[in-house]
Amino acid sequence: MILGGAFSSLLSFAVPLKRGCIMNEGKYEVVAKPNCSLSKQGRLYAVLAVSVFSLMISIFFCFFGAWMVLPFTGLECLAVAAAFYYMQCHSKDYESITIQDSELTIQKRSYKTVTQQSFNRYWAKVYLHDLPNGNHDLRVCSHGKEISFGSRYMDDEQRIQLAKELNQYVGLAF
Repeated sequence: MILGGAFSSLLSFAVPLKRGCIMNEGKYEVVAKPNCSLSKQGRLYAVLAVSVFSLMISIFFCFFGAWMVLPFTGLECLAVAAAFYYMQCHSKDYESITIQDSELTIQKRSYKTVTQQSFNRYWAKVYLHDLPNGNHDLRVCSHGKEISFGSRYMDDEQRIQLAKELNQYVGLAF
């Protein structure tokens, strides 16, 4: 069962956040995603609105002899379109931790690449690595393998809270 509960309000930057609770089948899941408030159609409308507005202003200046504004407006429209295309490509990115039975699985999606790392949950260790800027990096390690979690879609407080919660389920039996 996937719930939003108190944990989703804690992870406000990882919207939407799904938190699983321990149930009879023994499954726990946390999914962190970027906050993508615009749909694909909304992004297209935003690019068109900015581009049309810029072109109207540049055409106005072109009528008064400032024709060199047009190439720069074209570059501006291209840059805005490229930024929104990048946002579209990464709108389905996520990071997830799933604990089911004796397996802890971390899955990350970035653009078209999905990576998955599985650990035995009884042997895995969850810890916070101190960063030079004063923040913490949540890491899961076991048998010489180490993977970072939450650095893209979670703030420091969220990573600390998640580490506390994960430590309840990792290395111990339910």
